[in-house]
Amino acid sequence: MSLVRSPMPRDPSQVNDELVALVGEASRAPEAEVRAALAPLQPAEEKVLRRLLRSSLESELGPFGWADLARGVALRVAQARELSGYYALQAERDVLAAMVSGPRAPAVVPKAKAKPDSRKPAAKKPAAKKPDAVRRPSSGTPGAKRAQELLGLFSYHRDAPLVARALKLSLTELLEELDALKIRRAAFRLTRGVDSDLPRATAMAGAPNTAVRRRTKKEEAAKSAPAPRSARDFQQAQLKTLLAELGPRRSELAARLGGDGAPLSEAALLARFRAADLEREFSLRERDLLRALYKKYRANEPKIAADLRSGISDVRRIAAARGLTRELDGLRAGFLRDARHKKWPQERIVQVLDEADELRELGIYDELLREVSARAGVLWRSLAGKRDALDLLAQKLRLERRDAVRLQRLLDLR
Repeated sequence: MSLVRSPMPRDPSQVNDELVALVGEASRAPEAEVRAALAPLQPAEEKVLRRLLRSSLESELGPFGWADLARGVALRVAQARELSGYYALQAERDVLAAMVSGPRAPAVVPKAKAKPDSRKPAAKKPAAKKPDAVRRPSSGTPGAKRAQELLGLFSYHRDAPLVARALKLSLTELLEELDALKIRRAAFRLTRGVDSDLPRATAMAGAPNTAVRRRTKKEEAAKSAPAPRSARDFQQAQLKTLLAELGPRRSELAARLGGDGAPLSEAALLARFRAADLEREFSLRERDLLRALYKKYRANEPKIAADLRSGISDVRRIAAARGLTRELDGLRAGFLRDARHKKWPQERIVQVLDEADELRELGIYDELLREVSARAGVLWRSLAGKRDALDLLAQKLRLERRDAVRLQRLLDLR
């Protein structure tokens, strides 16, 4: 099933201004994106959306997520789509589809011919005029052309610094131009996908290509001599081998390429990949590695930094340079919600006992420890004086005895 949405049934500028303001305030999205998301809604769906916005519903959804809620999509499904980048993929494919299709000529509808009246004498027909050629609409303003060019570069490079370098601009100048064209959000949405998300190329309709002459057995046996490799090709093959072996880990690559006791600087390392025409591949691999590590260690930045053999500040700097800050913050927020939704008593107590480091990294360990201490303390005081108080505590809290002993030591229950 294609993810490219069908054409909008109405102009986005005709969407109710009050509804646009409500959705914009809830999603913190630009007005153009909100109008594009709300344009396909029917009047009944708009009424549902108004009721949802005026209720006490709290959710970090974009405008397309709110539009899905109005269509009857479950809240959890919309949140999962927002977190997984489903709406970003839709926006990217809309842009690519618009770039490929371009403006189309309006269809000419022939008028029905009137039947001649047999009672009246037939009038002379005027000389037929040649129909005028249908004029195609203009391709758009210079600003629209520039916006399409920038979005095309973002869909190819998927990295803001690479786009700025391709345009010979600084990153600040590129961001100012995106803000002026009001496409900054759409451009950075294109950086969150992967190559497998792009639509698969299909054969064009029409006559097939000319027949291909098959090789004879003699031609297949006689292999042509390989062309001599240049220094750039040799360096490119070497860097690809290192990437496959070590991954895009800057510290390990710098140590391997720098030689004995003299690792390359970060600028020199990136220059080596740029000279070998592998800068884009390194960038995409580094983005995928950061995503995987954040999911593996559940946003525990000290563990991520230890895995990469770098500092926490370096991890954050690389994530910002690759345009992943917002996406990784969304992953962290999801882990935080999951941690808060553990059920009492067994899941919550085992969580505090076994996942202390992770909860400290998320900043909620002290809060959950106070909750466990208060609720378990009340139960322990009710069992005071009984000989098998610890066994009763484990039974009431649905814990194994060893976990009950650990809880007793943690809370200093006497």
